[in-house]
Amino acid sequence: MPAVRTTNPIMNASPVSGPSAPVSAREWLCLALILAVGAWLRFMRLDLIEFKGDEALAAWLALQFVKGGSLPLAGLMSSVGVTNPPVFIYLLVPMLLLSGDPTTVGCLLVIQSLVAILVCWHVGRKYYGHITGLVAAALFAVSPWAVIYSRKIWAIDVEPLLACLTIWALHALILERKTKAIFWVAFLSLCLVMNHFSGLGLLAAVLGTLALLRPKLDWRWAAAGVLAAGILLLPYLKYQQLNHWADLQQARQTVGGQKWNLPPGMTINPESGHRLPRPRNELWMHALAIFNSGEIEDVLGLGADRRFDPYQIFTEKHGGSHRYFSESQTLGDSVLVLQRFAFVIALVWLAVRAVRSWRWSKRFPFVGVVEDSAAQSAWILVLWAVSLLVVFGVGGLWTYLPYFVILYPVHFLVVGIVYQEAHRRFLNKVAQGALYIGLGAMLLWNVVYLLDFYRVVNREGGAFGTYGTTLSFKKQAAQFLVERGGQKLVEDSRAQLDLLSAKSLGREPQVTAGLRRPMLVQMDNFGRFELPQTDLPYLIWLDRNRTPDTTRFPTNLFIVVVDENRVRFSSQQWEKLASAPQTNFGPMHLLFMTQ
Repeated sequence: MPAVRTTNPIMNASPVSGPSAPVSAREWLCLALILAVGAWLRFMRLDLIEFKGDEALAAWLALQFVKGGSLPLAGLMSSVGVTNPPVFIYLLVPMLLLSGDPTTVGCLLVIQSLVAILVCWHVGRKYYGHITGLVAAALFAVSPWAVIYSRKIWAIDVEPLLACLTIWALHALILERKTKAIFWVAFLSLCLVMNHFSGLGLLAAVLGTLALLRPKLDWRWAAAGVLAAGILLLPYLKYQQLNHWADLQQARQTVGGQKWNLPPGMTINPESGHRLPRPRNELWMHALAIFNSGEIEDVLGLGADRRFDPYQIFTEKHGGSHRYFSESQTLGDSVLVLQRFAFVIALVWLAVRAVRSWRWSKRFPFVGVVEDSAAQSAWILVLWAVSLLVVFGVGGLWTYLPYFVILYPVHFLVVGIVYQEAHRRFLNKVAQGALYIGLGAMLLWNVVYLLDFYRVVNREGGAFGTYGTTLSFKKQAAQFLVERGGQKLVEDSRAQLDLLSAKSLGREPQVTAGLRRPMLVQMDNFGRFELPQTDLPYLIWLDRNRTPDTTRFPTNLFIVVVDENRVRFSSQQWEKLASAPQTNFGPMHLLFMTQ
């Protein structure tokens, strides 16, 4: 095997053959500190975890399999109306074997996100240098979006680990010439697609990288990787066959240009606070925002900033005046905007180096070659960063911010490479000191921003947007209802969960009749009654052992859930509701009415 450049290839440093230098005690200490801070930010305030319909349904599907039910044939419904494959549900199964409690599952998801940080450090150190590894891991550990999307039961939350493992395998294949690594490149990139369809962007990056750099492959291992992923896809193919490939027809209608009649510049619904998709010409904004904390309105909705609330809905919420997040921040987010700007500059610099390395083949006209390992690693990162934009742009797809989590860890590695280069160039100790003081300030600003976010979510009991009411209040409401609602309430909850999961399980249970007169209903934004969101029934069923032998609630009573973080009611509506007997758990009101 030829000598492999394993340290600092981008910077034209002297190549190092063989394995990387041993990790020093100081480096281990820095890594331990980074992981400790990352764990602290992720494990703190677990009572503030987001838990809504998607999270509850995913947990229910996995829990049903754990309890001896049928193997899920499909996952959750995507935002474009196409059902996802069930890979995320399969990943949840080992976690649900331990507990069905969302907080426990959230802790296990946090652990896998910390593993993603560790893999990011390893990739940075092994292929770019120890400074790149530590800087990339530190940025990953404190990135607000990386923290927010590491705690809830959602397919997006496992994508960073899968993406980090994929980019590791790609580096091993191309830079170390480990031909069998193609198994993991193929298997993991296909798993990313089956976990969430945004993975198509990274699949394009992988295929583009292989086509451009043309590394030597072991095709037997490549076929094995595709076959292993195909086995995971078999239940989903059965599901599509049972449903006459309806999702394929939906996908055909979606690709090529979705039509949304949205006013220019509007990113959230001014009535509900829920995020709106961005068109193809604004995809780059998501790609930059996901780096640290951009577009926080994605989860905070109308409460993020006054400019998103033209009708002053948030400030007039039930209970008095409320401050917007932008008005509650300790230091603001201007430094975080500069971080995103710095990433763009660093990526452009890396792209220029990659393009300059291109050499036309003398033997084959119109065919280029990239032989230098430094240039090869640059191409890997550049293609990783831009392929998702190309796929969504060419496909004419409107996108949401969470899709771009799959770009990790490219943001962190690119910035880490710049620090590695700056450290090499600035030999003066004073200049190096200033460099790391700036890095420390950058990291601190991310931490402060995230603490401000927690403070606002705690104050509001959630957010009037996609974040919704926090898990702790829903748990309290569920415990109260189970202790007083009796077996009828538990049976209704189980029936609703079965009904909502019927499509994903590939069957249609006969439960509709049992829900014609449910004990628990929810009031929507128009004051109409509907079945409650899946979250409360799941928590009720999970806490079912608290059910007393006799029902305390009268048989003609039904409970109405009114969630302040889901509805916008006028003061007159609230006055009418105030006349009904009720109790509340934070923003979640339980009204008791007779049928």
